[in-house]
Amino acid sequence: MTSKLGLAALATLFVATCAMQPAAAAPASPSDAQVAPGKWDVMRVRCSDILNADDDDRATAVMFYYGFVAARHGIKVIDVTKISDNIRKVMKQCEAKPTMTVPEAFRVLLPPQPQK
Repeated sequence: MTSKLGLAALATLFVATCAMQPAAAAPASPSDAQVAPGKWDVMRVRCSDILNADDDDRATAVMFYYGFVAARHGIKVIDVTKISDNIRKVMKQCEAKPTMTVPEAFRVLLPPQPQK
């Protein structure tokens, strides 16, 4: 069972990390990942979509993708001491390649784990 203090510290670390990220590196344009009002194809969201989001939306999206990609690749243990650095690396990857999808940017840092 995770302590409330541990979750609060993790949330604080995450928000601080995302807030440090620079705003939009690419010009805002309609996203092809939005399939209907309020509905997004998570596999098609591009780095430019994340970079152009406001701080709160970016923080929420990045944390969603951290868990989403980890789950898709069978990662069962996440070292919380590395989350801040990993998010920073993903954002740098996104800034360098804004047309890359967000799942692709995360896969660079969270490769699939061997099945046991």
